[in-house]
Amino acid sequence: MNFHTDIKKENTKNYYGWILALFGNLVIALTTISSFQGTGFFLKAFEQQKNWSRTLISGASSFARAESALLGPVEGYLLEKFGVRRIMVIGNFIAAFGFVLMAYTDSIVQLFFAYFFVSFGSALSGWLPIMTLMNLWFRKHKSFAMAFSITGTHIGGWIAPFLAFSLLTYGIKNTSLTISIIFILFSPLSFYIVKDKENKAPVNLSNKSKNNKRFKINLNPEITKQLKRKPFWIIAITHMCSTTSVVTLTTHLPAHITDLGYTVIQSGYIVSIFSTVGIFSQYIAGYTADKYGKKYILLIFLLFQVSSLVILSSTDTWFGLVVFAILWGIGFGGRTPVITALRGDYFHPSAFATLFGFSGIIINIGTTTGPILAGLIYDNYGSYESAFVGLYTLAGLGCLLLLTLPTKIKNQIHE
Repeated sequence: MNFHTDIKKENTKNYYGWILALFGNLVIALTTISSFQGTGFFLKAFEQQKNWSRTLISGASSFARAESALLGPVEGYLLEKFGVRRIMVIGNFIAAFGFVLMAYTDSIVQLFFAYFFVSFGSALSGWLPIMTLMNLWFRKHKSFAMAFSITGTHIGGWIAPFLAFSLLTYGIKNTSLTISIIFILFSPLSFYIVKDKENKAPVNLSNKSKNNKRFKINLNPEITKQLKRKPFWIIAITHMCSTTSVVTLTTHLPAHITDLGYTVIQSGYIVSIFSTVGIFSQYIAGYTADKYGKKYILLIFLLFQVSSLVILSSTDTWFGLVVFAILWGIGFGGRTPVITALRGDYFHPSAFATLFGFSGIIINIGTTTGPILAGLIYDNYGSYESAFVGLYTLAGLGCLLLLTLPTKIKNQIHE
């Protein structure tokens, strides 16, 4: 079959952008189960096998996220400078190296370094590169394409019970080495499947360099322009308010469920439930956002996320956990593609990756402090209740902030 690369043919089934979205499923599934949804299961395994406190273990993953956040603008710049394909290949090897370090971790310092390489490598090979590709390859169906590729997040959630079983049965070392091998195998796949799509800044935004071959940081003026505007900050802070709870739960939810008297594998079932619901939710969100507008569709799904956190903070029954999982799946699954695609309405594609990288610094203020504070609260009070109250309060404030987002300016965003 011959595939089209002309963006005007994105409606056709043989448009190559859909192949990239399908591959994005696999990539994001791998990075999700290894460095996102899987974080909490590794936390529980290290707690049981090394007898380390939850504050220290969650601090390791938060440290990695903080370092990755500081490098976020660099990651975005590298993607725009050298192309998605090259960076993804390199990122897979970096993540693989991180899991080798994790396999032989004997001290908390080693764990900090292992998590850094896992987080940095996953960032270069997973979420941001795939979202950059979707933003470049799609216009009319951008939200739906992002929703389709993000399905990998929930596929990773399905694998959660198997990860829990592997850590219990085969241990941290064998599980980590297996994940490392899988990352290495994804490098040649990324090289052969991923195709970069050039999308230069408009003439009035271009910043020509006298020597294009020289490695020189020469920022697109679109970046500095958007950093001075309200939409960038409103979207980034709203994203931070909601993502703080996402990352905190990926770190502590399995431990919280086992504290209630359930097994680690049962906690994996809860992850699988909200991952399954999330698949349907994100497709509905992607379709409705493209058709009716992203701002208020996003608000609806953020409110589902808030309500699920309220339930989680007050329940200790299996039924309550299932209700939480369903509502969380609706909210988390729906808000993810929409809040990502929303940026495409305000930022030119030539600056998308770098601006996303800059917003990562803001987002990671919450995602680095949230897990540590939750760990401190548990270590001092023996319960996550106060932490969950703080999470739904912060998420609620994000909903209010989103209401202040101005209507997108109908200018030459995609010219």
